[in-house]
Amino acid sequence: MSLYSEVKKMFLHAQNAVVCTIISSEGSSPRKAGSAMAVSPTGRIFGTIGGGALEKYCAEKALEVHESGQGFVREFRLNENEKDDISMVCGGNVTVSFTFLDCIKTTDEYLKDLFKEEELRPTLYIFGGGHVGAEVVPVMEHVGFDVTVIDDRPEFASKERHPKAKNVILGDYSDISGSVQIKKGDYVAIMTHGHVGDRDVLLQIAKTEASYIGCIGSRRKVAMTLQFLRENGISEERISEIHSPIGIELYGDTPAEIAISIAAEIIRFRYMPKE
Repeated sequence: MSLYSEVKKMFLHAQNAVVCTIISSEGSSPRKAGSAMAVSPTGRIFGTIGGGALEKYCAEKALEVHESGQGFVREFRLNENEKDDISMVCGGNVTVSFTFLDCIKTTDEYLKDLFKEEELRPTLYIFGGGHVGAEVVPVMEHVGFDVTVIDDRPEFASKERHPKAKNVILGDYSDISGSVQIKKGDYVAIMTHGHVGDRDVLLQIAKTEASYIGCIGSRRKVAMTLQFLRENGISEERISEIHSPIGIELYGDTPAEIAISIAAEIIRFRYMPKE
């Protein structure tokens, strides 16, 4: 659940909240700028700013903010044996803002603005709601993606099968435009129940501005599929951007293990510096 939702839940129970947000970081800090956590009046933590001593110390400071009702900004040195440090070995400096939120006075507009970064959740389209697809959905939802599953089989295109998906669509693989509109910044993972389905979807997706495209399959199948793309006018530059076989090689072969390898590759792509 998002921090916005957690804070709204505190407000519904007449509880104030303190939000601790990393506003700048240098060196090997646990998390980067924009990372945040919310602390309830009882000390319960939602979200994370990296764990360890920094998070523990900030949670304690948050309780002081609950008492005073006054927020502040504090810089922390994450080095051992340095004056004013908090005994962390990772190194670097982190500046954290402590924001007090009164459950009566804080408007919803202010909350939405405070958590506006959370609204920028990327969309992952999964074509194929089979065994691997069903394992990928909860992992990617948990790490901050809005997931849409598309399958051409009614029994695999159900919300009951994919409860963590934002959308589940019964669609036609031969014409995906009738189901979804892929835009720049979107992620696509293709894992239908057959070679023809994968090939047909991949050809259509390659013509979109999707930022990440991954397709499941053996290396032999991948070679055949990429040749099919060439024969149908897809440029070598675009083909080189396709991640196939999809996922990082982890040598596991169960649906859950394959899902972890796919998730790892997508997460790496999301945070990899872009030119």
